[in-house]
Amino acid sequence: MTEPHVDTALVWYLRGELSADERQRVERHLEACESCRAAAEDFRVIRERLAATPPPVAEPHWGRYRAELRARLEASGRRRRAGWLLRPVPIAMAAAAVAAIVLTLTVGQHGGGPGDAVVDDAVLATRLDMIDKRPIVERLDLLEDLDVIRDLDRLASPREG
Repeated sequence: MTEPHVDTALVWYLRGELSADERQRVERHLEACESCRAAAEDFRVIRERLAATPPPVAEPHWGRYRAELRARLEASGRRRRAGWLLRPVPIAMAAAAVAAIVLTLTVGQHGGGPGDAVVDDAVLATRLDMIDKRPIVERLDLLEDLDVIRDLDRLASPREG
C-alpha cells in the first residue's frame, strides 16, 4: 500500500464534505487499511454521541432576569399587601396574640396564686440535703487555689480537735 493514510480527511469524509474524487480516494484507502477503518469507526461513534448531547444552554442575560424578577415581586407584593387586610384568619390570629400578651402581663402583675407557694416548697424540699451541708459548701466557695484544696485534711483537723 503506497497511498498515504487518510486520517486527516476522515472527519470531512464522515461529514460528507469531500469532493467526489477525494471521497473515492478515502473509500479505496479504507477498504485496504484496517487502522484507518478503525479510526473512521471511532470518529463515527464520537459524532453520534456528540449529536445526541443537548446543545449548551445559552448564558442568561442577568440584568434582564433581575428586572423581570423585581417586577414580578413588586406586582405580587402589591396584591398581597392589599389582600391581607381582607382575610379573616390573619386578623383573628393577630387579635389572639394581643389577647395572650395582655393576659400574660395582667396575671404577671398580680402575682401567682397559692399554687406558686406549693411549687417553691417542692423545689426547696428537693434541695434540703444541700441546706444541711451548708457549712461545707461555704468553705468550698472560699477556696481559691489548688494548694488549699490539697491541704484540706490538715487544715480541718485543728478545728475539729
